[in-house]
Amino acid sequence: MDEIHDLKADRRRRRPALSCVSCRRSKIRCDRKLPCGACVRSKHKTCVYKPQDPSRRSDILPGAVGLSQPADTPPSLNPETTVSPVVSGSTYAHHNDASHQDHSTHSLTGSTPVDSTSSHGHESSFNVRSLLDRITDLERRLEESTGHRSSPKNVKRTSATVPETVATYPSYLAGDLHTMNKSVMTKTRYLGQSHWMNQIGGFKPVLELFDQISREKKSEAISLVNKSKTLARTIKAQRVPDLLNFKFGTNIPARETTDELVEGYLRTVESVFRILHVPSFRKEYEEFWSSPDSVDVSFKIQLQLVMAIGSIVYDARFTLRKSAIQWVYEAQFWLMSPIPKARLTISGLQTMLLLCFAQQAASVGHDLVWISVGDVMRSAMYMGLHRDPKKLPKMNLFRSEMRRRLWNTILELALQTSMDSGGPPLINFQDYDTCAPANCNDDQLTDDDAAVATNTPEQFTDTSAALALRVTFSARLAVARSLNEFDSQHTYEDALRLHGQLSTAYKSLSQYLQKFAFSARQPTDLQRRFIDVLIRRYLMALHLPYFAPSMTEPAYAFSRKTVVETSAKIWSTVFPTAALNPRPFPCPANELEALSADVDDLARMTSCASGLFRCILSQVSMAIGLELKSQLQEDDGLGPPTPRMDLFNILRDSAFWIFDRIRIGETNIKGYMFTAALVAQVEALMNGLKEPDVTNAVIKSGTEAIREAFNVLKQRIEVEGDEAANANTNEAQFNFDTVMAMEEDWEYDDSMQNVLFDFTSIESVLGVGPGTEIMTPPDFSQWS
Repeated sequence: MDEIHDLKADRRRRRPALSCVSCRRSKIRCDRKLPCGACVRSKHKTCVYKPQDPSRRSDILPGAVGLSQPADTPPSLNPETTVSPVVSGSTYAHHNDASHQDHSTHSLTGSTPVDSTSSHGHESSFNVRSLLDRITDLERRLEESTGHRSSPKNVKRTSATVPETVATYPSYLAGDLHTMNKSVMTKTRYLGQSHWMNQIGGFKPVLELFDQISREKKSEAISLVNKSKTLARTIKAQRVPDLLNFKFGTNIPARETTDELVEGYLRTVESVFRILHVPSFRKEYEEFWSSPDSVDVSFKIQLQLVMAIGSIVYDARFTLRKSAIQWVYEAQFWLMSPIPKARLTISGLQTMLLLCFAQQAASVGHDLVWISVGDVMRSAMYMGLHRDPKKLPKMNLFRSEMRRRLWNTILELALQTSMDSGGPPLINFQDYDTCAPANCNDDQLTDDDAAVATNTPEQFTDTSAALALRVTFSARLAVARSLNEFDSQHTYEDALRLHGQLSTAYKSLSQYLQKFAFSARQPTDLQRRFIDVLIRRYLMALHLPYFAPSMTEPAYAFSRKTVVETSAKIWSTVFPTAALNPRPFPCPANELEALSADVDDLARMTSCASGLFRCILSQVSMAIGLELKSQLQEDDGLGPPTPRMDLFNILRDSAFWIFDRIRIGETNIKGYMFTAALVAQVEALMNGLKEPDVTNAVIKSGTEAIREAFNVLKQRIEVEGDEAANANTNEAQFNFDTVMAMEEDWEYDDSMQNVLFDFTSIESVLGVGPGTEIMTPPDFSQWS
């Protein structure tokens, strides 16, 4: 028996190797084809199969770890997991390879390719300790080789116990930017895949160019940037209201102006996201003007928030920005006042929802609205809005429908802010059973128990636009989960599947709105366009993770086409006249004024407000800029490069759009500098310039953009400084001599990582004005 056992062991050791020489030396799996897949990928000129010398024990020892995995793979990993690279600078992650499932793995405790007994007395016994030492060494080598790699965005981790690798971008602009699977981590913020920061890697050469400028001893651009930051801080300080001595409802303008602000809100946000019962609001509104002191404080807060939202479409210059900021602060402090149980009412929830939209309109903490929405949702659940009124104690139709409307708006706002912030939506269908609101007008809802008149689905009502969004809610929620939940798969196959579901839902929405074509009342132009933009942004966000890899990987060509076409459609939907009549860049002053006057409500919302209204177009601009640059670099024709001119016109218009936001009251100029530099880079590539000339053009355009925006800030601070002086404020007047006397020489300091770009908020790169800091709240004891 011993002889038979020794014969089997010897026969096992003499079994020839089936892998090619290259795979055996590299210790990777070979598919045994000719040539094998590994040699094809590594572009080896020859793929040779050679029998293994049975006398070489060094080639046998790796087999003891497991026949189905490479010798340098630790057995602690799942045998079905491998480490696979992805294209275009992507990172690495563990993922499941279906082709490996047909192989078996030999455990250390089971039978091994090498017998532990002696063979014919001339071979030493197998040393278990040496095997364990080799495993430890292999684990160390694997950890060192993958220590600076990150997980790709389109693969699934097979085991939660496998640590997720993290890659760190160099500190080229704003400190370390940690990129992980489907997210980035910068400072204290964890930003999911839908956040704009996941696109910034495609513009790394342009950003590094300005980082190089910031390290120079003398730099006009850096000097102007720092002067602009000083101006911006002063402008924002002038806008902060004096909250230590104020009374609610005393900062309401004249009746004529207030009427326009209220109507602006009702025809924009309220027409899509239902919050108020308009007849009840109008009734209290008339009572307020009849006797202001007789109206409850809660209504005054609601009225001020309504006016804050309506101010973004009041005029093209957002002249009521300072008043809108004060209205937002007053609402925040009112909600922070004692007796919180008094806020757990339908009116309190309406105020909280209005505050979320007003924060985005007035740019006050707009990038933190996702946090506020979580507070609103939990307050609503505490009040039972997540349960359908039929499951609760009997209530009249008015209360039932208002609860359904508010819950529907809360879900919609939670989903929208999830996409803006890159946070998980935190919405599960198992957590609520509230039905969709009824398709009825506001005047059909009364406080009595009378039954509401039924409307056919073909009748357009005050709630039809919200119901149209409801048709696509489940599909959009699936997209947000796939993008922002860290444990979701989000493979390319999943992206294509979700694309199909969202496209089907979008067609259902279109058919739903088309039913009203022959009815007496139809959706407004703003409702159609606004809903279209809201839905298309999910299609764009779904394919953006594969947009940069699609520049080098043809397998993602569909994602590239979807992102580009969807971006162009969104831009033309918001600015239809700009798409038809593109302007030169830089735009002449007379054309600036003409375009600013010739805009509608949707264009004003995106130009004056922040948050939801700003984030979508920012991603559109970045996607189109990257596409144009790639088109020019891929053009290998003999003639001059010819990119799509419609995309180039949109890129130039986006630069003007950002500059117009600065003229309206924006205080951050770096987004304009970045976009102007990108336009200059594309123009230089179109003209066939070489690399040094392209660099000079980018630097020149960026510097001119900073100078131009700096002059606008100087004009802005003069205007707002005069307004503050006329209002008899105690704010210190700004001293231009102090700013102009700033040291022109710039000495780069590693501690000043955020000289140009701070990656923690959208305003730093894309030019959205950060919200003003909250001052010390007043004494709540005087409020009742």
